[in-house]
Amino acid sequence: MTGLAFGGKGIGRVGDFVVFVTGAVPGDVARVQLNKVKKRYAEARLEQLLVPSPRRVAPRCPSFGTCGGCSWQNLDYQVQLRYKAQQVRESLEHLGGLRDFELRPILGMASPWRYRNRVDFAVGEGGEGPVVGFRPSGRWDTVIPLTECHLLHPLMEKVRGTIEEWLRETDLQPWNPRTHTGEVRHLVVRTAKAGAELLVSLVTAPGVRPEELGLVERLRETYPQLVGVTHAVNPGRAELSTGLETTTLWGRPFLLEQVAGITLKISVNAFFQTNTLMAHALYELAAQEAGLSLSPSGCLGSPDEGPVIWDLYSGVGSIGLVLARKARGVLGIEATPSAVRDAEENALLNSLTNVRFVQGDVRRVLREAAEGRRSLPQGLERPDAIVVDPPRAGLHRRVVDRIGELGTPRIVYVSCNPSTMAPNVAQLQQYGYRIERVTPVDMFPHTPHVECVGLLTKKAGP
Repeated sequence: MTGLAFGGKGIGRVGDFVVFVTGAVPGDVARVQLNKVKKRYAEARLEQLLVPSPRRVAPRCPSFGTCGGCSWQNLDYQVQLRYKAQQVRESLEHLGGLRDFELRPILGMASPWRYRNRVDFAVGEGGEGPVVGFRPSGRWDTVIPLTECHLLHPLMEKVRGTIEEWLRETDLQPWNPRTHTGEVRHLVVRTAKAGAELLVSLVTAPGVRPEELGLVERLRETYPQLVGVTHAVNPGRAELSTGLETTTLWGRPFLLEQVAGITLKISVNAFFQTNTLMAHALYELAAQEAGLSLSPSGCLGSPDEGPVIWDLYSGVGSIGLVLARKARGVLGIEATPSAVRDAEENALLNSLTNVRFVQGDVRRVLREAAEGRRSLPQGLERPDAIVVDPPRAGLHRRVVDRIGELGTPRIVYVSCNPSTMAPNVAQLQQYGYRIERVTPVDMFPHTPHVECVGLLTKKAGP
């Protein structure tokens, strides 16, 4: 194998013909089984490892290769980092046609294990009753038993076992996605403050009342870290575990997390980076690229100093609030009403008075503001820098155009998908922007996913 493709498959070559091999790593010599052949490439799976690559390592998880959640656990971590940085560079160069930018060293983890602060378990049928675990790679209709996952906080594994025992005692039936029958569908577990806070949510079909079956009592007796238990109802066929009608059975339906000098309220369904330690690095990097210097004490800057920053796709306010510690003012724009409510509460929680949040689709808000049909908070009408943290699909072309028309001197692009960031950056070049540097950030060790932060600056006028 000569390399790794986007998505994590090994790359083998026969002349100019490329074979993408699931389970292979660079340096392997292997016999493979072809399962799809096209004119210029084929897809295959590893059948027999003839000569193992020196870059191979023994995976820690007993379920590795079955659950599919961490396809690079058999690859040396430093090699993972090298390929992720290469993926960022190739995306920008090949998909965006970008050149002459600085690719800074990737930010990795000193210990790339036990980093996930959230997990969504599926509930299925096992030989001895309900099983709480993960779906195998490529399967939607079964759940594999889970003994240990080295990406999860150990507390999450323990909760999984507790809920599995409780389900078997209550005779509740797991959901069958083939027949669309059953009662219990998912278990969501979230932690904060390195496991000091624990939030548990059970997702069921309509008609189930877990509070009458001793769920809360079992969890409260077992976990002193528990801050809340919620119950979500999914009445449809789609495999959803968030964004559902949710009831708080006990405690509070949110966690309190500390990151990059601020405290965040994170509701049970709210989006937050699943790797808290690297979120701290990501947010501070975004602040630096926006032209801010964060002091170790985290004290507030003077309201008369610093830039005005717009935070697009602001979510619960995590990045915007970090920026507000040193900015003159921050305007966050977010489409999800519940996220905006959380962001406003987070601003109060941190005594930040120089930040405002607007609820609405980013494209619509920018258009209405440009056309004079929407008034923005006083003092925040014009940004000195814009931070964007869009979904994986990247920025809509019209959002790119609105940002370009503003002519803001500085744009910080936070991306979870370099392949969609690249064309967005290329589009912004039409408005006189150039990408100066990009820093990859490894938010998801042992998976092919990579985050990055890019700085774009506006060329001076003629």
